[in-house]
Amino acid sequence: ESRPPSLSIVIPAFNEAGYIAATLEAVLEAADRYPGKTEIIVVDNNSSDATGEISRSFGVNVVLEPINQIARARNTGARAASGDGLVFLDADTLIAGDILEVVARHLASGRVIGGGAWVEPDTGWFGRLVFKYLVNYLLGFRNLTPGPFLFCERAAFKKVGGFDEELFAAEEFSLARRLKARGRESGKVWKIIRYRKHHRLITSGRKFRRFGGMEMAMRNVHLLWNPHQKLRDKSQCRFWYDTRNRD
Repeated sequence: ESRPPSLSIVIPAFNEAGYIAATLEAVLEAADRYPGKTEIIVVDNNSSDATGEISRSFGVNVVLEPINQIARARNTGARAASGDGLVFLDADTLIAGDILEVVARHLASGRVIGGGAWVEPDTGWFGRLVFKYLVNYLLGFRNLTPGPFLFCERAAFKKVGGFDEELFAAEEFSLARRLKARGRESGKVWKIIRYRKHHRLITSGRKFRRFGGMEMAMRNVHLLWNPHQKLRDKSQCRFWYDTRNRD
């Protein structure tokens, strides 16, 4: 029987002292139940708080990316990785259940180059239901991958050049587009893991709580006008780097 693929879980983190401990506890629990080899890499993206110290206290690999940019942080983590598969997880997102086994099963099948998963926010019941059963369906219909969780073959990631470091936001959609194209050449598909009770992905709703849905919607609509230029201008993407987003 072939061994399950080894997985490298990459967690970029900028001033995430309030969230990183819970995230690592959940990841370590999921890794303990996974039968294959795992490694956990936290990328301290030049934090000014205790993110790095807290992460090191869990015994995981902590690497530094001094330039504060999510694409660079993710690429730095990927360069430190040795697994057959890469799993990119946001620092404010909890994984639960057998989701790593599901990822490994898809990658081991030889038919899946990568993908994402349905997420649910830790908001009230109405917002959670809307996101779980409306937003996830709409994204799934377009085969789009929300940012908190993304997985792929490490070899394919390297082949397509990793995350685009010219982008300050939406870098996950750019990577997914290139991986999908690579998959079509090799007969592999992009897979979205749907919500199931035995595996969950719970992400922080802190932006909704702090800014409200209307402001968040307007900020995203703003990017629709000339997104090619705006996504390459950090001043146009401040919302994603604003430390007010950290509770």
